[in-house]
Amino acid sequence: MKTRKAVRERRPPPRPLHTSCWQAQSNLTDSVLEVVAYEARRLFRDRLVSSKDIHNFDNILSSIIRGDWGSDALDNMIDGFYVTWGASEGAVVAPGQPLPPHGKQLGRLDSADLKQVIQKGVALYSRDNKELDLLLFWEVCDFVSRVDRVLSRPGGSLLLAGRSGVGRHTATCLVSHMHGYTLFTPKISRGYTLKHFSSDLKMVMQLAGLEGQQVVLLLEDYQFVHPAFLEMVNSLLSSGEVPGLYTAEELEPLLSSLKDAASQDGFTRPLYDYFSYRIQQNLHIILIMDCSNSNFTINCESNPAFYRKCSVQWMEGWSESSMKKIPELLLAKTEQAKEENEKEKATNRKSSGSEPGELGRLFLKVHESCKENGATPSQYMAFLHVYTTLHGRKQNQLTTRQQHLLAGVSKLNEAKALVDDLKRRAAEQSALLKTKQQEADAALQEITSSMQNASDQKTEMEKIKEKMAQEVSKIGERKAKIDDELKEVQPLVDEAKRAVGNIKPEALSEIRSLRMPPDVIRDILEGVLRLMGVFDTTWVSMKSFLAKRGVREEIATFDARNITPEIRQSVEELLNRNKASFEPKNAKRASAAAAPLAAWVKANVQYSFVLERIEPLEREQAGLLENLKKTEGRKNKLEDQLNNVGAKVNKLKEKFQRHTAEAAKLEAEVTKAQDTITAAQQLISQLDREHTRWNAQMSEIQSELDTLPLRALLAAAFITYLSAASEDRRRHCLDTWMAQSGLQKFDLRSFLCSESEQLIWKSQGLPSDDLSMENALVILQSVACPFLIDPSSRATEWLRTHLKEQRLEVINQQDNHFMTSVELAVRFGKTLIIQEMDGVEPVLYPLLRKDLIAQGPRYVVQIGDKVIDYNEDFRLFLATRNPSPFIPPDAASVVTEVNFTTTRAGLRGQLLALTIQHEKPELETEKTRLLQQEEDKKIQLGQLEESLLEVDILQQLQSIHF
Repeated sequence: MKTRKAVRERRPPPRPLHTSCWQAQSNLTDSVLEVVAYEARRLFRDRLVSSKDIHNFDNILSSIIRGDWGSDALDNMIDGFYVTWGASEGAVVAPGQPLPPHGKQLGRLDSADLKQVIQKGVALYSRDNKELDLLLFWEVCDFVSRVDRVLSRPGGSLLLAGRSGVGRHTATCLVSHMHGYTLFTPKISRGYTLKHFSSDLKMVMQLAGLEGQQVVLLLEDYQFVHPAFLEMVNSLLSSGEVPGLYTAEELEPLLSSLKDAASQDGFTRPLYDYFSYRIQQNLHIILIMDCSNSNFTINCESNPAFYRKCSVQWMEGWSESSMKKIPELLLAKTEQAKEENEKEKATNRKSSGSEPGELGRLFLKVHESCKENGATPSQYMAFLHVYTTLHGRKQNQLTTRQQHLLAGVSKLNEAKALVDDLKRRAAEQSALLKTKQQEADAALQEITSSMQNASDQKTEMEKIKEKMAQEVSKIGERKAKIDDELKEVQPLVDEAKRAVGNIKPEALSEIRSLRMPPDVIRDILEGVLRLMGVFDTTWVSMKSFLAKRGVREEIATFDARNITPEIRQSVEELLNRNKASFEPKNAKRASAAAAPLAAWVKANVQYSFVLERIEPLEREQAGLLENLKKTEGRKNKLEDQLNNVGAKVNKLKEKFQRHTAEAAKLEAEVTKAQDTITAAQQLISQLDREHTRWNAQMSEIQSELDTLPLRALLAAAFITYLSAASEDRRRHCLDTWMAQSGLQKFDLRSFLCSESEQLIWKSQGLPSDDLSMENALVILQSVACPFLIDPSSRATEWLRTHLKEQRLEVINQQDNHFMTSVELAVRFGKTLIIQEMDGVEPVLYPLLRKDLIAQGPRYVVQIGDKVIDYNEDFRLFLATRNPSPFIPPDAASVVTEVNFTTTRAGLRGQLLALTIQHEKPELETEKTRLLQQEEDKKIQLGQLEESLLEVDILQQLQSIHF
């Protein structure tokens, strides 16, 4: 190292032009150093036990990487894992194919990518095997990567030393499945002997040696039921064989199938050696051993291949940060499941009292305080599961009660609001009644006014009729005078118009063709032009006039009223001056068209004179007609109004009647509303005390919900860690935990059960001391199987009495039909109590660990050499009279040890109870009676509340109202 450092120091600094090359070389160096450091940790650090040794190793590695090489590769390794899934070639090898000589390639993945890979693996494993409920934190990724690294090498085997529940079994099963390896673990039954184990080894060796499969042989402490098992595994690890396992007769047919394969591989030694070689290449032995087991050191020392041929992985626990993270992950997962199942209740479950981070730290503090008494990772997980169960159940109870009370309070509030609404509506109806009465009076007044107006209109119409008659008479007189004036001249004008209309076009054309017309024609045409308002009387103008289209119609339809006095006077002068020109015979002689035109000129001059004379009469007549028209319009309007008066009066009468009826109806409703309000207020006042009490109870429930996480945590900690502890230690631990959590008051018994339940337990034979009562709570609330240490058998007898209604079956461990009873109980969901337990039988481990295997919609469990359908209703209790039974560490992690051994404090409590019962039996009787009476009153109160809450108060009020 010193030489390498000196060389690096003598290396000249890079030139600026080669900065990128220097950077690339530096990155490559860091990558190589990172791989070296990773392998160093796997080879050496994973074997170390004490934190001091691990710290020393980390210092040595850091001094080399950072000091000698000046690299920050260790910083880059914090979130990096080298696994087969990070390599490009993938992790799965086809069945029958050997692993590469140096193992599969490993590639780097960060924790996020590795978690995704693990999640996919968990999903596939759960689909093919049993459902795997796995929380992903740093140690899980680390364990998976360590197992993956070893299993990816030919013959890679593992010794996983540590404490139960740390995740070794799960990591092994998961990685084996993800690699596509065949996983085998012995199925331990009651009669499992050396012969059975040899048979299992033969099968595993043949899969690996003959068929070339990658096989994982998983062995745990409880499976080593005979010391020889360890020796056989040691031999198998050392040489790939177990001396004396096969006879010569057995080997000959087995090895014959390997001749071709040995020849292809160029193997020249005996076939048995080739068989052993293939076993060493394809068989992966994984030993899961508990370091707290008293035989652990002896077993390792007497079987050196365990630590020489196996990669030793020391997995004793989890880091502090992970221990804090696990509760957050579990609680988040539980809360997510609750929200998916009961979304409508999610809003009512937001009061959790403590923040998840603070709660996680408290979980860790409780666990750390019990480490000196042997607390294991499996107990920590059990602690969390008991907590989620207790918290969920108590929260459901409290929120259900809270919602029930809230519904009752809401009903009462709605009832009060309804009463207020009734008051408001009554006030509105009173105002509306006044309005309707006013409208009825207004309608009556309008009827009277309409009748008076009709009478006035009739009088006015009579006057109008008289006036119209007078105007018609005057108009007749004026018309007679006008007609008398026009009767002489009108025929002449009409005749002249007809004559003009009969003029032939040829006659007009003849006149137009004249170069210079005679005086007669000129005079006549001049008269025509002047009358029609044309004052240009030249011959050109005349010819142009006659050439117009429709000139005859224009002359014939000319209105004499357009002749002004000046025009008429000029034409009269023309007529007087050239009178001969307008004589009919002279005109006719001049032209066929001239005579009609001459007659037309004279007739229009005369007609204009008459019109001027009768103009005053016509104006007077027009005025009279206009007045008559207006008068007639007024008369028609009055007639229409008179015709509508009847309909209007009828409508007004209907309106009057309607308003009168509505007013009467409203008056009745107002009276009824006042009666309703009086009755409703009386009902509300009677329920007001309940309203106050329910609000107080809701406040209490909210306070309980606020402290529920802490109280559930203390109860779960008691059940998990203190089930076998003495009274003094229980009190001391609870006081310490309460101080750490900041909880002022906590009563375990009242939190987990009621007084009536405790009375029932006493009546069923349970001793009345605190230890026995608390132990009963642990038995009934524990997630793991309870193991009763009951020298007096009183607790076991109580349990038999308590569970007698639950298809109970009681057997002894020594019964001849022990296995049959267990299998039937599991299959049919019975409650099974096994008495006289001498430790924990290996055959029960799958049941205690709930190693369930999914087969479609059902689950099965391996019990010995049989696969049994698992019924969810199955419950198991273990009991022994031995005050100090041997429970190995791996068994202690899957049972809850409940110690009923009589202690000084317990004996004192029992003797006191017996003394009182003997000396003052009436006191015990009275106490029991009062407690029973109190419980009965609580039940009665609850029933009354229930019936009251079920009553629809709004419906009652509405029935009063309607």
